[in-house]
Amino acid sequence: MRKAVFSSAKGLYKKDEINKINEIINEHKEIKNFDSPAKASIKTSELSFIRYSYIAPLLNKFLGFCMSSNVNYFGFDLFPINFDKVLTFNTYNQDNEYSWHIDADSEHPVRDIKLTAMINCSEEKYEGGELVLFKGSEVKCPEFEEPGSAIVFPSFTNHKVNKVLSGKRKTLAMWMWGPKFR
Repeated sequence: MRKAVFSSAKGLYKKDEINKINEIINEHKEIKNFDSPAKASIKTSELSFIRYSYIAPLLNKFLGFCMSSNVNYFGFDLFPINFDKVLTFNTYNQDNEYSWHIDADSEHPVRDIKLTAMINCSEEKYEGGELVLFKGSEVKCPEFEEPGSAIVFPSFTNHKVNKVLSGKRKTLAMWMWGPKFR
């Protein structure tokens, strides 16, 4: 069996659940005056952070989807998610994008980012802003364009977010860590 490029769950969350997630994020988000996008990439989204502890009860379905995807498609050794974990909330307005990059970080001495997992937290549909992965060729992820959908893929997969043409694209991202690759 060949490993999957990504795993997705279309419509994992209903609109009212996404509204509640966004409400909690807006109430508790931390805004930093800096961002550290991947080297040599262009990132123009607005960035904020939220601690997992604030929204943990609302992310049970998401975490279950991530763990199931890992068991069924990726097979990585993962650390448990702790309540201190910081999640990233990106807002892409018109003309915002994030060019080709990977989320993996090989600099840490004892752990690696194994999986990138995201929820589409947009409250309305938007144009553009497609998530595109690269696995020998470009792989588009139309399943993730619907608000409330989720996706998970190996963090060493090159990917990008195309420019948003109209509307507002919002995503909540969580990186799942595990022991160093050997």
